Amino acid sequence: MFKISILLLTALISSELPQELTKWETENLHIIEQMRNRTEPPPGPVRAVAEYEPMQGVLIRYPFGISTSLIREMSEDVIIYCLVSSWSQNSAYNSMDNANVNMDNVEFIVGSTDSYWTRDYGPWWVVDGDGIYSIVDFTYNRPRPNDNQAPFKVSEHLNVPYYSADFVATGGNYMTDGLGTAAAAHIAYTENNECNTNDDDSIPLESCNYIDNIMLDYYGVDTYHVVADPNDEYIDHIDCWGKYLSPTKVLIRSVPTWHDQYEMIEDVANYFASTTTDSGELWELYRVYTPNDQPYTNSLILNDKVFVPIMNSSWDDDALEVYRDALPGYEVLGFTGSWQSTDALHCRVRGIPDITYIPYELGDINLDQLINVQDVVVVINFILGQTELTQQQQNLADLNNDNLINVQDIILVVNLILNN
Repeated sequence: MFKISILLLTALISSELPQELTKWETENLHIIEQMRNRTEPPPGPVRAVAEYEPMQGVLIRYPFGISTSLIREMSEDVIIYCLVSSWSQNSAYNSMDNANVNMDNVEFIVGSTDSYWTRDYGPWWVVDGDGIYSIVDFTYNRPRPNDNQAPFKVSEHLNVPYYSADFVATGGNYMTDGLGTAAAAHIAYTENNECNTNDDDSIPLESCNYIDNIMLDYYGVDTYHVVADPNDEYIDHIDCWGKYLSPTKVLIRSVPTWHDQYEMIEDVANYFASTTTDSGELWELYRVYTPNDQPYTNSLILNDKVFVPIMNSSWDDDALEVYRDALPGYEVLGFTGSWQSTDALHCRVRGIPDITYIPYELGDINLDQLINVQDVVVVINFILGQTELTQQQQNLADLNNDNLINVQDIILVVNLILNN
């Protein structure tokens, strides 16, 4: 506790902590092990939430790492959840209010933080087997206890269930399609001693059962692509070079042939192009040109908008056009900032899913996004005691909302099928 107190004091009296480890942190990595925590997993089956699903808000932190113009734009559509210390709340309010942020869409989550990388330490979201949106936490790969506690603070603020899996990770090194597939750079394995590997070259890495089992039990991920980071930078985050844009589309950066990392980036792009989507088809691969290591993949998809970090570069317009081609119907907006190749817009914002959103219609009892005779069979088998239903499935089967599942619900499901 004494060493952790030193860290907290250092955070208070020093300037903003950097994204990379400080010298003191490098010498005190054991604190990360002390922060680890495990709860029981959520009730299954569990499904991880993708970035491109409906969002009710975004998580940021004050002092900000993004411009108030970006905050203003986001506040027009979603709630701004702002982590802030109690002594800075008035300053945070005034900063946004003076920038014409929609303050009706701002909520403060009071508590100390160590940095503004809410993507890296913020909550990972799932929908559990009862259809409840829940936070499943991890241990942040920095010895920063205040940042590490942020997901729990968010769960309390939103009154959602909180779970914790016992592994070290960071949000910038995690992307999921929301359908059982996720991807990460090699530190997903190498920073967990249970994996017993320092492999930072393989595409993909050999599976680590300890982490893969956690991803399945806690996040519902049954296909986990872990590859060597092709950027050869200190950060080793997947959002610095790749992004799932939809359940069928993936974006990977490209560089000129003379670039030091050209071959490795192409190897990674070819690997992802060879993997399959949930429907069994090959991923549709998009490339964004980053000749000077521009952070164009470090974007944020927020409902029907895409916020892309731009650099006042001659390549900015081409990058925005790649997103428009890949995501027709989205509004693609470029924003400048204190961006770096290893740290940009996506690193400093995290989406908060619409926790009221139900992706399945009443009658879709087997959760296949279709209402047909298979759903009738599931209800009949449940009534006969031949199968079990999760609470979410029972809610979808109780069409007349009488808290019973019986022949009346079967009739209503049949009527839905006949009327479609």
